[in-house]
Amino acid sequence: MKRIVVNAVAPLAVQALKRIIRFGLAAGLFIFGSQLSFAQSGGQPGQFMSYGAGARGLGMGGAFFAVSDDASASYWNPAALTLLERKEFTAMQATLFADTTLNFFTFAYPTVSKGTWALSLTQLKSTGFERISITANASGDEIIDIKSMGTFDNVERAMALSWGRDVSEKLSFGFMVKNITRQLDTSKDSFNAVDVTMLQRFSPNYRVAIGAQNVFAMSSGDTDDKLPLTLKLGQALSLFKGGLIFGFDLSKQQGADMNWRFGGEYWLMYWSALRFGVVGAPGIQEADFGLGIKYKDFGFDVAQGVHALGTTTRFSVTMRMGGSNKARHGSQVRELIRQAMQYFKSGSFGRAMEKLRAAMDADPGNSEIRRMVTRLQGAVDYVPNSTGSEEVPTLTRRGIIAYVDGKDMRSAVNVLRHAFNKEPKNDRLLSLLNMVEKESGVTELTRKPEGPEIFTYIDQRTYDARQAIYDGKYDLAMTRSQDILDLEPNNETALEIMGSAFYLMDQKDKARVIWEKVVEINPGNKMVKEFLRQVK
Repeated sequence: MKRIVVNAVAPLAVQALKRIIRFGLAAGLFIFGSQLSFAQSGGQPGQFMSYGAGARGLGMGGAFFAVSDDASASYWNPAALTLLERKEFTAMQATLFADTTLNFFTFAYPTVSKGTWALSLTQLKSTGFERISITANASGDEIIDIKSMGTFDNVERAMALSWGRDVSEKLSFGFMVKNITRQLDTSKDSFNAVDVTMLQRFSPNYRVAIGAQNVFAMSSGDTDDKLPLTLKLGQALSLFKGGLIFGFDLSKQQGADMNWRFGGEYWLMYWSALRFGVVGAPGIQEADFGLGIKYKDFGFDVAQGVHALGTTTRFSVTMRMGGSNKARHGSQVRELIRQAMQYFKSGSFGRAMEKLRAAMDADPGNSEIRRMVTRLQGAVDYVPNSTGSEEVPTLTRRGIIAYVDGKDMRSAVNVLRHAFNKEPKNDRLLSLLNMVEKESGVTELTRKPEGPEIFTYIDQRTYDARQAIYDGKYDLAMTRSQDILDLEPNNETALEIMGSAFYLMDQKDKARVIWEKVVEINPGNKMVKEFLRQVK
């Protein structure tokens, strides 16, 4: 196909012709790239970035926004880069129409704790434009001479840096920063823009993605064009352990109609897949078919698009490198938790917090670590450290460890109560104990002992239990006695009161069992021996 561009004397005429050429290229790309809805709206700058990347995704009709779990996620959905476990490289080549090709290259690099990064290059190149020079007379109404000036190319290129990271167990965010340049003969311009995406994994089989392209954009050079804001929504459904995948996408570009895509992928065997897809804007404009083959760390994909003007073929290759990032990631997280627990045992809660926060940064989606950090932060606010081999620090450490672990909250309460009983003037320990009691659902919180200086927590509970007996509140007496026994299982006085409560409630068998335990602890307790003779 011969193309002619006029390099006329009048600069305004040259600029007008260049715009016509660019529009014609864009319109051709829209048709062969199935972006007919955008073409119907008159075309937009940077439309080659809407064509698609990777023969796998294009074989599914481009319904890949929520599906993307390979290196091409750097183009489709940066938030989905978190699904990659290994480093990946992907290259695609597509011939659109005469002397016009679209190429895509990307490299994705998952890190252990800083998310997944990717660099990509997308380029549309059309060659063979003929440059001519026209000389007109002074009035400009008559051509005097026409000369051939050789040929030139039209090149549109986008360099992008993409990044995605998990922020919770099921939610991830991603960003793409891109620079788009265009050159047609001597005319040059460029755009800088930012895309934002989010991926929500509702279950292992279903996820949803939303995103906005060109949320921030700047232009420079020989243009007054503006990149259009584009909103996208995608859904992905996986069945039969990933053997069958469906994708459905909606996109709405500023100044254009709604565009939808639907596609599927079916793995016949572990090494080969068939794909299909359709594109609508709003009616069906293109049907796509694809084939994928993988062998060890290599993959080859081909996609064929069928539309009103013919067919378009795309090829891509993928190579995976290195070991599993999740394995390294899990090893690092386990090591950080191990170090945190060592600091726990020594009572250095502040250092333990540092290690747990590092583990959370490495694995922000781990809800168990997040829960541990939240609880430890609450404890550290009251007791930053509890070192030493004395009884109170030892009990405090045991209580905080049980609280952060969260498996036996009753034990955490009892151990901290015991520590407070040993040091009843420690207000910070009391505040910590009350916090743990509230989280454990304790209705009546421990309070500061009343009365003489030596009136401890145990003394207070003993007094309350005896008073409950005098008041005929036998259930309360047993509750207070049990509070003491949780801290001191062999507390003779508490057992006496509990046995008395059972006896007064006419549960003599239970009273006898309790009193017999008192005699085992103290065979010289004559009063309890007398009680036992009365119940026999």
